[in-house]
Amino acid sequence: MQDDDRPNQTDRTDLEKRARAERRGVGRLAEVVRDDQLPAGAGTAPEVSAISAASVLLLRDNPFEVLMIHRHEKSRFVPNAWVFPGGAVDDDDHELSDGSVVNTMRVAAARELFEETGIWLGLTLRDAAEKRRKLLARQVRFGDLFAEAPIDFERLVWTARWITPVGVPRRFDTYFFLACVGRDVVATAEQNEAVEVVWISPARAVERHMSGDFPLVFPTLKNLEAIVGFASSADLLEVRRRAEIATTRPILVLENGQKKIILP
Repeated sequence: MQDDDRPNQTDRTDLEKRARAERRGVGRLAEVVRDDQLPAGAGTAPEVSAISAASVLLLRDNPFEVLMIHRHEKSRFVPNAWVFPGGAVDDDDHELSDGSVVNTMRVAAARELFEETGIWLGLTLRDAAEKRRKLLARQVRFGDLFAEAPIDFERLVWTARWITPVGVPRRFDTYFFLACVGRDVVATAEQNEAVEVVWISPARAVERHMSGDFPLVFPTLKNLEAIVGFASSADLLEVRRRAEIATTRPILVLENGQKKIILP
């Protein structure tokens, strides 16, 4: 059985108890994180509720690569970081869902992918660039585009769920999905949010991050590390379709002047 897919909040008291337990040596060890792996202000912010969000690890083969977006240096959230396409759930996303949380997140993921990269996962959408512009300007609704060129949302394979720890200024309850496209698919950055988009091997992205020239926040890094060992999207999708998805609730602690993440 998969982890309960209803959004829920683990209260601060519980997090503090778990953090103390980890410091006593119970459970997994804390991992030191660099400042560029956390949003600005992490560790000192008051507790806020997590925002429902969805993100897509878009894959292609020969060679095996993932699509990543370089956020603008003036972006409100994680400026200058490399991220997967994604964002917060819209009210309209519920209208195309069957009512389950996971399927609502699939709709949100497909919409965000189109808004941020111009990639439409459904049947051919005519005048896609113009319709993307209108969608971003709120002149059309995603449901209108779906009615014209339906999307099989099941092609988005749920692979992870991460809830931002207490202490980070903006918290998200993010569902991560996998999807695959052909090498002929072209991605273009949404200029208000991103500087560029790039197809890159997961291993190369991690390598560049470790060398300091490819900023990644912690959940992005961990989701990349999770797919490094795969040679093709087919292999990865087959494994993740059968997987039981557990919610990852990291704990952010400060010890001896160092910020650490605990993954219970």
